[in-house]
Amino acid sequence: MPAFPPELEALISGRHPHSSSPSGTHTGNQRLSAEAPDNSPYNVNIVYNGPVNNVGRAENANMGDNHGNVIQGGSKDDKSVPEWKAKDIVMEYLSKSMASGAIHDSEERCDAPKCMPETRVAVQNEILSWITDGHKDPEPKKIMWVSGPAGTGKTAILGTIAERCKERGTMAASFFFSSFSGSVARRSKKRLIATLAYQVLQHDSLDGVGVHGSVYQAIRSDPAILKKRLNTQFDKLVLHPFRQQGMAGEPLPQINRMVILVDGLDECDTVEDQHKLRDPSSEHYIPPRTKEDDQREILSALLHAANDPSFPFVIIVASRPEQAIKEFFISVAQDATRPLFLDTKYNPDADIRLFYEAKFSGIRRRFNMPPSWPGPHAMSILVNSASGQFIYATTVIRFIEGSSLDTQSRLAVDEALRTPHQRLERILGLQARVGASQLRPLEALDVLYETVLRTCPEPLLSVRWIRAIRTFMREPVAAPIYEPQVRGSSAPIWLVRLLLELSPGEEQYALGPLSSLIHVPPGDYSGRTQFYTFYHKSFLDFIEDQGRSGGLYISPHRGHDFVVHRYFQTLDGHLARLPDRSLEQRHYLSMNYVTEDVFSFFHRDAFEGAQADLLSCDARRWAEYIVNKRGTSGYFIERMFSAMHQWCSRFGCHPACKRWRKIILTVLKENDWTVPSGWKIFKDRWIRDVDDWGFYPPRRGEIFSIRE
Repeated sequence: MPAFPPELEALISGRHPHSSSPSGTHTGNQRLSAEAPDNSPYNVNIVYNGPVNNVGRAENANMGDNHGNVIQGGSKDDKSVPEWKAKDIVMEYLSKSMASGAIHDSEERCDAPKCMPETRVAVQNEILSWITDGHKDPEPKKIMWVSGPAGTGKTAILGTIAERCKERGTMAASFFFSSFSGSVARRSKKRLIATLAYQVLQHDSLDGVGVHGSVYQAIRSDPAILKKRLNTQFDKLVLHPFRQQGMAGEPLPQINRMVILVDGLDECDTVEDQHKLRDPSSEHYIPPRTKEDDQREILSALLHAANDPSFPFVIIVASRPEQAIKEFFISVAQDATRPLFLDTKYNPDADIRLFYEAKFSGIRRRFNMPPSWPGPHAMSILVNSASGQFIYATTVIRFIEGSSLDTQSRLAVDEALRTPHQRLERILGLQARVGASQLRPLEALDVLYETVLRTCPEPLLSVRWIRAIRTFMREPVAAPIYEPQVRGSSAPIWLVRLLLELSPGEEQYALGPLSSLIHVPPGDYSGRTQFYTFYHKSFLDFIEDQGRSGGLYISPHRGHDFVVHRYFQTLDGHLARLPDRSLEQRHYLSMNYVTEDVFSFFHRDAFEGAQADLLSCDARRWAEYIVNKRGTSGYFIERMFSAMHQWCSRFGCHPACKRWRKIILTVLKENDWTVPSGWKIFKDRWIRDVDDWGFYPPRRGEIFSIRE
């Protein structure tokens, strides 16, 4: 006779199916069950002496000479599963909806800032003391709000706290928002609760106590729980299981005084799943959600948890003191919050000096410089200029260290900035531009950013590239996306280069001198999914604020026009350089990275300035490539057809419009597409909504339009 199935063998031998050790007693919420498969030839007899709890049902069971207790805790319709299996199901469910890159020790954060040894000691000690002993305060609080201006090291401090809590076993969960990371998951509230719940439920101390079974039942009763409000998600996936344990009189002592960290709340700035708006004039008009709405919803969910007596954790939230967040903490959450503001009380100057000393020591060894360099006077100037902002100090060091990009980028470096000492002298010279009597909070940082940008051979070209990269990092609100493989992320570097580079090496020419501000992965990355990374959000704030960037400011619309113009300037090289793999071609065809139409100009002068390129590029080859690709081709054609007519007058079309529209219609007809009639094109010549055009491919094979 063949062997029994593994699960039955395990039960017959008195073992848990996933355990190698015998289990002579079944207690708690464990279940003892053996179900033979349908049409099984086996009659299963289980002999077990000991208490059996939570018997959901027993059919055709002969208890015989039972020497223990049988406690029935279910009914014939009970659908519960063993706790070990519930955990597996729950963790797999949550893992599909979490933002793994937002966890403190994720691969995505491998280069995230941390405090150097012996720096930020006072503030770290205060936070750690509150985590472990805050409940002993005269008025204990369950939430700490760590705030401070841009560049004061909040993320570095929270990252270090997370590592130290992990070592101590007091780390419950973490989520690090980032508005300039490659992953949209870290810029949105959508995956927050799943990510936190996944980490909380991973803890070994929760195994076998019924918590996972409770979450399993919540998911089973509502599989769309992660589509609900954050309060509901947190309640069902985290709070409810702990409430049940409390009601059962089973406290979890190993969980108490553990911490949940949420960093960079102000960088939660992407509102996903925004529905198409109704007519604003309608009485039922629903205004679009803002990032402040999402931030307040996150804080409300955390406060709801903190106020629940069964919630065993404390919570730390770090952010800039932006208005919506500040108002929440000083009004709604005041009674539950311990504020900690990073000011001069924590002596940042001493920590910045230690940081400089460590970094300059490395530069001296690397470049064989004298031990006295850079000298106490220079060090004092650098410390004072930082004004407590660690981002200033780290940017200065990256600038002095020099570019880490390819050797070809060094062609763009000013001859007066070849050595670390020359670059240090350039930084020290900035002091003359910052008037002490009129010092703005970010003036020294702004002067530093402007100085670094002006080391580029063509500073405005570099700013246009930065604007273009930011354009490709934006997430569309309601764009029609039909390729799940390319949804929800920034444009990869190879695609940005494909669309922007007039000649190989232009990217290095424009961005090479900016290695202290933006990370560009070196080497040949054609077809590889790598992304640009800005070191700090404050640089993007500088770029986007005309009052701060002054003569280097380029508006978002002008940046978009630069992208559109470059698309047509580089169009003839697209197909030759486009990677062969289908995924990369879908990236190119979807073009869902920009909020605005990638073919439409915002300004008439930009369109007119691009006319020569619109007339000279190979429109026919482009159209033939598009119509022979499936999935997004119909929509792509419609967008181009509309964009060409955007700046035509009522008295006639531009030459570029006439040429492109004629070629598009010719190619479509040659490939048996359905096209709008001449009368429709004439009648609807001012159309802006591509839904109305009616381009349809032939209904054969796998060629289809996304509008069908």
